[in-house]
Amino acid sequence: MGDLAHQAQVAADQFVAQCGGRRFAVGAQQQPGRPGKFRGACHKSLGLSRWSWTASYRGARPGRVDCASRAARFVRRRTGEKPAPSRGTLCLAFTRIGFMASAQRLFELKIRYGVAAFDPGGVDPVRLRRLVESWLSIESCAHYRLLPVREEEGVLAVAMVDPERLEALDELQRRGRLRGLALRRLAIDAQDFATLLAACQAAPMGTDPESAAGELEAPVVRLSSQILDRAVAEGASDIHIEPQPAGVRVRLRRDGVLHEAGEPLSAELGLALVSRFKILSELDIAERRLPQDGRLHRRVGERAVDFRVSTLPGRFGEKVVLRLLDNAATRLGLDQLIGEAGTLTAVRELIRRPHGLFLVTGPTGCGKTTTLYAALAERNEPGVNIATAEDPVEYTLAGITQVQVIREKGLDFARILRALLRQDPDVVLVGETRDRETAQTAIEAALTGHLVLTSLHTNDAAGAVARLRELGVAPYLIASALVGVLAQRLLRRLCGECKEAYVPPPERLARFGLTGGTYFRVRGQRGAACPGCGGVGYKGRVGVYEIMSLGEHLRQLIGREATTQTLREAAAGGGMRSLLAGSLDLARAGVTSLEEVERVTLSDTDQAGSPAAASHPICRGCGGELHSEWPACPYCTLPRID
Repeated sequence: MGDLAHQAQVAADQFVAQCGGRRFAVGAQQQPGRPGKFRGACHKSLGLSRWSWTASYRGARPGRVDCASRAARFVRRRTGEKPAPSRGTLCLAFTRIGFMASAQRLFELKIRYGVAAFDPGGVDPVRLRRLVESWLSIESCAHYRLLPVREEEGVLAVAMVDPERLEALDELQRRGRLRGLALRRLAIDAQDFATLLAACQAAPMGTDPESAAGELEAPVVRLSSQILDRAVAEGASDIHIEPQPAGVRVRLRRDGVLHEAGEPLSAELGLALVSRFKILSELDIAERRLPQDGRLHRRVGERAVDFRVSTLPGRFGEKVVLRLLDNAATRLGLDQLIGEAGTLTAVRELIRRPHGLFLVTGPTGCGKTTTLYAALAERNEPGVNIATAEDPVEYTLAGITQVQVIREKGLDFARILRALLRQDPDVVLVGETRDRETAQTAIEAALTGHLVLTSLHTNDAAGAVARLRELGVAPYLIASALVGVLAQRLLRRLCGECKEAYVPPPERLARFGLTGGTYFRVRGQRGAACPGCGGVGYKGRVGVYEIMSLGEHLRQLIGREATTQTLREAAAGGGMRSLLAGSLDLARAGVTSLEEVERVTLSDTDQAGSPAAASHPICRGCGGELHSEWPACPYCTLPRID
């Protein structure tokens, strides 16, 4: 009985669609003596409010439809056969013409999700693509596994592989409210979705002749793709699209410095380009008065690259900044980032601690996130439970629980961190510590048997202690929980084809506390066609690091609320090499230039631009300031050489 009832269900589902949507309970009584049980099974599976027996081989009753006869005519049209309207015609005929498999999937989807199922037959891919891109990008549809399929009478019908996916429903409902449309969910089979998505992607873009911007659609699509591909190919970290009085300027940030990407665009093309990026990143294109944040995904060759998108309303229009998040960066190890052996050993020792607070400090764009992810990758083992709280989640790491901050829902760093502590973690990463509650919770986690990694915005390692005090953390708690601080910067590498050796003048060296030596700089006459750097003079970047490991002496100073300068001197006395000392070593080795050291590192020190900087040299070992009467450095005991 079960198989026969299932056949009746499938046949009924398909036949109801062919009969204009009327509700029928269909059965072919092939088990004499048990009609009630069979009818009850059909009734229960079809979910009708009352039983209606309509499949009669003896002809239709008054006021009812002869489904067996209609089925015979339907089969005759589809196959050319002429079956008699008899018992089993409805089920067996549908099986014979190949409807059972697809109808069965559709029926099971309706039963599973409680919503109507979508049959992709007869869908025009060109019209579908036009509808899809008016709502979402193709990449977003692939991510959420959904497709908008109809928009009529104030209702948007969306076919979804998982109609219960809350993330997708929230996004669709938000977009629907902005356009005054209600949402109707439809269930679609995963195989049908993949086929329909492929057809949609292969369909020509097409333009809407009624749209005033239709003529700009194809050029804007090409331009946006060219900008993204060029940024990835040139290793840019950011794309800036900036409306100006005379047009729209596009700039790329390469190796920490912005460069023009070409001639300014016209205002009309620039506006269309901004709208294109907003659509790709699933932002509201109608909202131009408030900042928005989004994300888009793009595959360039074999590389999967994510872009973090930020819009900001300006005087001449919306400015858009796209930050490249290359997943390849997460595969870099600490040994590929930190070249100095002593610093690398100290960092690896600190991140292997069973508990404590480890800080990575520096300005925005100096590589803090990359360093933290590299540290997590070294601890990512089957026996270690790692969890992160991030805003936003920039890179995806296998084997790690990553939690996204959602401020609109009240899910901030502190709340996530408190929840993570109940998840039995060994290592916890907090993307950034920026408020008192997060700092207090991170300290408490470090004191209760967890290793906590986080970042701060400070100029150097010693300044992290003062920053924690500013956030309201008690000095004795800092002294107990903090195990180490890593400060870092990124310096541009000199192009091997465009650099030359020279001896700087004494007044130039005096600014760095140096007295002589050979250094390297960008050659004055360099060709714009240099294959290495394109005429810029620099190619790539190198990290410089300052590691402060806390010993008993430093803990006592922190507990007594010592000044930052006192902590800096004590750390230097314990063997810490400053950022400036590391930068000057790279300049001596020809990796970078003194101009780059001054731009990135020297401006962050107390010696920059002061008379003391010219009158007091710097220790070549630790970077500490030396007075004229000192024969050796009091911090690292290295003999002085003038």
